[in-house]
Amino acid sequence: MRRTRSVGGAVAAAALTLSLAACSGGSGGSDSSGGGAGGKHLTIGTAAEVPHLIPQNDLGATGIQIESALWAPLTQVDPKDGHLRNVVADSIKSKDARTWTIKIKPGWTFTNGEKLTAKSFVDTWNYTAYGPNGFANNGFFQRVEGYEALNPAKGKPKRDTLSGLKVIDDLTFQVKLKQPFSPYPTTLSYLGATALASEALKDPEKYTHKPIGYGAYKLDGAWKPGQPVNLVRNKGYKGGDAPDAESISFRFFANPETGYNEFLAGNLDFAPLPTSKMDTYKQEAAGRYLQAKAANSTGYLVLHVNVKPYDNLKVRRALSLALDRAALAKVKPGSVPSKSFTPPSIAGHRDDTCGDCKLDVAKAKKLLSEAGGFPGALKIYYSTDDSGSQVYAEAIGNMWRQKLGIKVKYDGQPGSEIGKLDEAGKLDGVRMQGWGHDYPSIEDYLTPVFASYGDVNTGKYDNPEVDKALQKANGIADQQRAIKAYQKVEDMAAADMPIIPLSVVSPIYLHAKGVEPLNSPYAGVDPIRSTLTR
Repeated sequence: MRRTRSVGGAVAAAALTLSLAACSGGSGGSDSSGGGAGGKHLTIGTAAEVPHLIPQNDLGATGIQIESALWAPLTQVDPKDGHLRNVVADSIKSKDARTWTIKIKPGWTFTNGEKLTAKSFVDTWNYTAYGPNGFANNGFFQRVEGYEALNPAKGKPKRDTLSGLKVIDDLTFQVKLKQPFSPYPTTLSYLGATALASEALKDPEKYTHKPIGYGAYKLDGAWKPGQPVNLVRNKGYKGGDAPDAESISFRFFANPETGYNEFLAGNLDFAPLPTSKMDTYKQEAAGRYLQAKAANSTGYLVLHVNVKPYDNLKVRRALSLALDRAALAKVKPGSVPSKSFTPPSIAGHRDDTCGDCKLDVAKAKKLLSEAGGFPGALKIYYSTDDSGSQVYAEAIGNMWRQKLGIKVKYDGQPGSEIGKLDEAGKLDGVRMQGWGHDYPSIEDYLTPVFASYGDVNTGKYDNPEVDKALQKANGIADQQRAIKAYQKVEDMAAADMPIIPLSVVSPIYLHAKGVEPLNSPYAGVDPIRSTLTR
């Protein structure tokens, strides 16, 4: 099914590692400045170097961050009020939530001069959905009619275009889904649903390091492996939200502490807060930090509900009730205790949908006793990719050991290896995981995690009634009625408790004076669209 974001063993959105500098005032060395001579300049550092800049073939937060400057989505959550607004799209209409007519605004062009048309989208979506092309966001189009013909379980595809896509005219195309899906316009805010220029579609490999988009910026000069990605303002950009910076350079930092030290040295004006600096940043960067107003990701523990003793609901509830989430929040920068299965920034969120997400040791002991106790040792898997995961895992394990008398073991491995064990059914314990939405809808916190076919349903939770309720909610065209239906799905899943919610994350960032990143309670922190006052 759809896999549009790599979650590994930690909260997906927390993987976004950014640093930014305003060089108009002299910060940043010559090695970090782009080709933007004159004007306001930003240098943004990302977690690790990306192999290419193709949004349809990208699952990583690093690439998506850069691509958000090079492309513009069809729709977008308005950072001012949280409502969905059109960007490239002029209108998206449907009478039955299944057949959607999308009209794009006139006048948009790629940075090579090619017109952006309805055909641009249809051709790109077909290319991405065609299995043999191997594009990472192939699954994003699984809802479109004809997807299986391009991605057969066995043998070669019968065709190379989706039967559910049709060009109506130069600016209009039609999308027919296999089933009604009311949040569809919201899904089109995802960058994987953008378009590629025709010359890039002919040979995508040739354009991995020279992207052609239609966003607020364009590539400035050549981008070579190991070097920064330098961008300049795209003067042909048709969006109404052009950022302040005239040019941007993206630098790559494999170690977030390096970016932190660069910030303190005055070479960067925006950086993420490493876990290791949680106790010192308020003094070392006094008056130069912010916490995201939006909590756009959830952190939780995955329980394999078909494996003993996790198949016992009383065991799952007991484990949850024995956790002091307020204490755990102090271990992870930017996190706050969670009592729900969705983050507060999502429409339809309710604060207390998890009745067992509170500390109640007496009740936890009673439930565990009724379940016959916990046999053997409980193993907690944690990702060695994140320096803070071991400390967090040990904090959880100590609570279970001290409050419930459970023996606990720890197994640290790279997130990718934990994922392989999980997929092979060889994970003999619990794992820390998280989810940050691909598009801002309550549905995207339910289907991936709780549907029997969900992308990150690694605990193999399978409730046919939940699947049916999701399908029913998907077919409700009225968004307010649909949200209420999705809330009922959340309540059904909460009753089964296949995961243990731990926290929602509002990341902490450092920023220099004169750099005010966009910080929206609906859209999160966007350093690209910083207000520069120096």
